[in-house]
Amino acid sequence: MIEHFKIPPFLRQIIIIAIILVTAVALKATASITSLILLSIFLSLLLYPFLRWLGRKGLSYNLSIILTLIGIFALGMGILAFLVVTLEQLVKEIPEFTISSSSFMAQYGNQILQLILSNINLSDIGGLLEAGIFIVFAVIFLVYELPQIKKRLINELGADNPTLKKNFALVHDFIKYFIIRVKVNFFYGIGVSGILFVFDINFAVLWGLLTFILGFIPYIGIVIAAIPPVLVAWAKYGIEGAVIMAIFFVIINTVAESYIFPKLTGKGLQMSVFVVFASLFVWGWILGAVGFFLGVPLTLIIIRYLDQFEETRWLAKLMMSGDEEDTKKSEEDTSKKL
Repeated sequence: MIEHFKIPPFLRQIIIIAIILVTAVALKATASITSLILLSIFLSLLLYPFLRWLGRKGLSYNLSIILTLIGIFALGMGILAFLVVTLEQLVKEIPEFTISSSSFMAQYGNQILQLILSNINLSDIGGLLEAGIFIVFAVIFLVYELPQIKKRLINELGADNPTLKKNFALVHDFIKYFIIRVKVNFFYGIGVSGILFVFDINFAVLWGLLTFILGFIPYIGIVIAAIPPVLVAWAKYGIEGAVIMAIFFVIINTVAESYIFPKLTGKGLQMSVFVVFASLFVWGWILGAVGFFLGVPLTLIIIRYLDQFEETRWLAKLMMSGDEEDTKKSEEDTSKKL
């Protein structure tokens, strides 16, 4: 009797959704370390194509690994050193920063400034340094292990295993999305730093780096990144300078998001716009600040997981946009490449 027992379809739906909810609660309870681990995993996947690119250029595997690991270490420690030095200078200057204009709008600007400062602990540079060092070394170890992990999976499950192909396709979609995002955000960062240098705005490189990082948060990242430069321009040049700075951000955001990004991504990840927007706040609630950066890939993982089961496939399709045939073709092409 037990051998012929089958779980009813509706109960399977409940069980699968319950597993996702329990996992979300567990992630929230351990967010302080889980968020750093997940961020390290995604960064290592993002850097893995560079390792493969070196191999295609004719370098041996060992030399490719060495160059990749040295590059990760140098880049990571360089960014950390820059942030520590710059944030120390910023902390010293913040108490003297105020919008001294006689305009009635100035008081609102100062209120916004105080609200931002009250919610951001810029003095916790030690915590930033500790988290940064953990991420740098975790990424180094993961990048070193990724090729061996891939070989073990293929040897154990077989290169033609359907589940393995789907997982490889998922990883490829993630890598493709974020490489394109890096290119677009680089355009953001260079453009912002350049115009801030022209306007003689303090900490131009820091605001450019902030724009590059926050550009990974869809829809709202650039808006958040624009706030500090606009406030600094307001304090230095008055309300006219703030308006000009805001207009510049609108222009660069329009060019990047309406022309450059769609041209590079094509159909993209085929996720509903609402799902992308909502996922930012859901994952932000679960993982904290890191959740805003990882909301898109983590939601994509859940969609692909739901799509594997007939009972929950309808929910996966509801969260997606685009042509199903294009998605399947993308997965098949990806599995061939990997």
